[in-house]
Amino acid sequence: MVRQLLLDQVNLSPPPEDKPIEETVIEDVTAYHACLVTNYMSYLKSAGYSQLLQEIRNFERGAWRFLSKYPDPQEWLDMGIGNNYRCERKEQSFVHYLFLRRLLPMPPVYMLTPRYRFFQMAIRLMEKETYQLYREAACRLGYSEANSTEQFRTLLYLMIWTQKPMEFLTLNDLDMFTQVLRTTYSEIAINRPRKSRNGLPIRLDHQLKNIHNVLYHMRIFPRLDRSTRSISFEKQWEYVPFPIASTARRYLQQLALSFRPGSAYQEKTRLFHFFSWLAKNMPEVNRITSIQRCHIEAFKEYLCWVPPQHKSNRSPGDVLSPNTRRNILSALLNFFIRITEWQWPEAPRRTLMFIQDLPALDHPLPRFLDEVAAAKFLQAARNYPDLFTRLCGVTLLLTGMRESEFLGLMSDCMVQIGENYWLRVPLGKTHRDRYVPLNPEVKQLLDDWIQLNPPLKPYDFLFTEHGYRFGRGKVALAVERIGKAAGITERIPPHRLRHTLATMAINRGMPLESIAALLGHRSLSMTMVYARIGNRTVQQEYSQVSQHLEELCNLVKISEDKEGIPQPVLVEGTQMRRLREDSWRLLGNGYCTRTEGVPCEYETICESCPCFSTTIDFLPILHKQKQDAEHKGQTQRLEIFERLIRGVEQPPVETKET
Repeated sequence: MVRQLLLDQVNLSPPPEDKPIEETVIEDVTAYHACLVTNYMSYLKSAGYSQLLQEIRNFERGAWRFLSKYPDPQEWLDMGIGNNYRCERKEQSFVHYLFLRRLLPMPPVYMLTPRYRFFQMAIRLMEKETYQLYREAACRLGYSEANSTEQFRTLLYLMIWTQKPMEFLTLNDLDMFTQVLRTTYSEIAINRPRKSRNGLPIRLDHQLKNIHNVLYHMRIFPRLDRSTRSISFEKQWEYVPFPIASTARRYLQQLALSFRPGSAYQEKTRLFHFFSWLAKNMPEVNRITSIQRCHIEAFKEYLCWVPPQHKSNRSPGDVLSPNTRRNILSALLNFFIRITEWQWPEAPRRTLMFIQDLPALDHPLPRFLDEVAAAKFLQAARNYPDLFTRLCGVTLLLTGMRESEFLGLMSDCMVQIGENYWLRVPLGKTHRDRYVPLNPEVKQLLDDWIQLNPPLKPYDFLFTEHGYRFGRGKVALAVERIGKAAGITERIPPHRLRHTLATMAINRGMPLESIAALLGHRSLSMTMVYARIGNRTVQQEYSQVSQHLEELCNLVKISEDKEGIPQPVLVEGTQMRRLREDSWRLLGNGYCTRTEGVPCEYETICESCPCFSTTIDFLPILHKQKQDAEHKGQTQRLEIFERLIRGVEQPPVETKET
């Protein structure tokens, strides 16, 4: 094969049909060696190597010396890597020329050792244009000049190994090349670095991933490298009995048809938690129909003391939180319910789990920064020198966006509607787009960022590094830096800034509907959580009650009983007497006629209370409330106001008894 390539490259005449190629090569060995050396010297001259006569003769002598030792270069490859390294420098230069001209395959062992002269020979002329294109693309993605050079050196090995130019490389070529390097690296025992990852030196593994990334942005590879540590279903469930694993896989496939990918993945993880525990501790259970209630109870006890997984910073004695235990048991409960409703033959014969098996959860209020701490945080964010940190802190506090929404901002996120600018928040937790008013300060920071970091594509992410979107760690680090600069000692998660904005908005009278639109809540029930923080109504009512108690205390007089012991006497004043006698209480749209001492059973639905009464004076308010109920689709509330309006506009006619 090598000899045929040599013949093709030096343009020798094809051998006669009656002679085999081996005999022809032997006869013409001097001729094709001479042509090969001539082409080699022409390349050196075109590439701008030394023009000194003695230096040129040294290159030529090195090429002839190599060919005299190895008339067939394949013999040089068969001698092993130890003898390959013993070649003189001028002989190695000729070997590099054969590699670059695709006349000789480069051994994988040779690629694991840096060859700087080989790289310099390539970029001088033969791969000069390819190197310039790749370097421009890599630098545009944010890689340094030195890193781009190292990447291209590895890419050059890939091109030589596949015998393809850069624009014809495929993902399969990169995967096969990586696997060959891993196999070769595992076999060699000399010059091995101590640190390795994925079966390769860490530096080489980084370069291969960076090459994948750059070639994707050069539109050579069809997709971006999203390699994760996740394993296949078969590998993960190999220790689970096959009947159980097959049923679980069929169940997860059904969920994948309607669930989002993240939700389906969580269901798989939670189910595997139970079935892997069952396979380890109850090996006799090899079918779902064999699962009994005692197995569920044992698993519930196991969840109470098992430590969390994949947490390197956990403290000794940490256990799963009630929320995590509830999610795992909920997934298992839904699994049994669904396969029973679907009438699968693998469904258990009796009910194994109940809703009471799920642990009760606490409902703590969201934590937020008080107004003083929020002001310090905003001031520190405005004065922080780093642009991304400044942009991150100001934007999260003034817009209330989630971390994922902030990192998902696109280059076209700022939209002008009329005279004002709006910020288009991308799909986030609720998978809905929304527009929020754009603060002028936030707009200026976004403009500064786009000017310094122009997007690679018209509709690309704003915050990218080497073509990849920023991770959440950068946002958390930015908020942490601002918190320290503001003198706030407690840890501030980025989501707390969202809680801070919502709390400040609701305590200043902003309507719940507007807050829900600003934060992107699906329903008002999500926004009502913030209404429980610093409730102004509770504060006002409490102030009235406390003030009334103070008035009562001031009206108490001390008298003496028959035995001379002082006794408190409550003197009823004019205002208290009128309040006691007047049993009608004015509401926003009518009166409450409930007498004193009768408890109110409709504290939040006065219109439905039998003690409620209204007059024609409140008719405009009733019509507005009816329109509000109709606009919100609250049919039951709409019927109540229609009945009240009819009662006011058309009072019942009294009929005489006959």
